[in-house]
Amino acid sequence: MSATAPNILDIRELVQARFPEAQAIRQMGSAVLTGIPCVDAAGVTPGQITEFVSPCGSAGSGLILAALMEGEEETLREQVALVDGADAFDPRTLSPQALGRLLWLRCRQVQKAVRATDLLLRDGNIPRVLLDLQLCPEREVRQIPSQAWHRLRLLAERGGAALCVFTPFQAVPCARSRLLLDRQLPLEVLDEERPVLLSYLNGRVIRRGSALEPLPMPVPVGTSRSRPMPSPMPVAMAV
Repeated sequence: MSATAPNILDIRELVQARFPEAQAIRQMGSAVLTGIPCVDAAGVTPGQITEFVSPCGSAGSGLILAALMEGEEETLREQVALVDGADAFDPRTLSPQALGRLLWLRCRQVQKAVRATDLLLRDGNIPRVLLDLQLCPEREVRQIPSQAWHRLRLLAERGGAALCVFTPFQAVPCARSRLLLDRQLPLEVLDEERPVLLSYLNGRVIRRGSALEPLPMPVPVGTSRSRPMPSPMPVAMAV
């Protein structure tokens, strides 16, 4: 009877132990801060994958996606790549400053979105990569092999990039942490400005190998503000 075959993590640890110089990994920085309690509780950490799961509509995943592109917090003001799996992103929702830092990859197939993410992480020049698969066909998302996710995790780890994956169900087996958004925002607030909507955002944090964590405290309701129409456009590429 043969022993259980080693998984990819076992093989990686073995290779790192035998060839430490070749497998040198860039030292990871601290988690970036969004100012959104449940997101910061999940942790957007360089060199790791954070998965944002939204099984129902209007649960706030779009707000988180925008916050990670806006970079209003000091630690988020850096270049961002959005791999738009369903070509559904509306650039008019972002400020001109955010659009100037954004590389927008417009995809219409999950396979191409994963491939584009692979190339971005392999390149290593963009510290935060957002892979949005929320509106992609569920069948295609489920067909992403686990090896592909592990490869993306290794590339993120090697390059020190924070990879945030947005999915309609738990799809990333090697995510360091996961924020489950399973509560819809109240209908009566959907027309409010973003700061007000963020005050209603909530979710459950799941870390790899641990149980659900308590719900984070919601942020105070902010004051409404007008958002100017963006003038510059992001760098957009069809994949």
